[in-house]
Amino acid sequence: MTPTRRTDQDRARRRDLADAAAGWLPERGDLAYDTEWLTLGVVTALPEDTDTGLYQLVPEGGGAGWTAPADRLAHPDSTAGGTR
Repeated sequence: MTPTRRTDQDRARRRDLADAAAGWLPERGDLAYDTEWLTLGVVTALPEDTDTGLYQLVPEGGGAGWTAPADRLAHPDSTAGGTR
């Protein structure tokens, strides 16, 4: 049997699966990666804060915020590089 090398993408995929299995959900003040917008944001409001079912995020350095459902958010360690 030959050893296999894990790529960054393999590691990110494993983290994503682990996050999903563990039910990772961001808390207020956490960084979260928006998989649709391909960007990191700071969570400023939780779904229960707004009764909308959406998280509210803002860019790390400030700016216009946006909303995202939980299934679109990933742990920031699972981004494997690249934000826009």
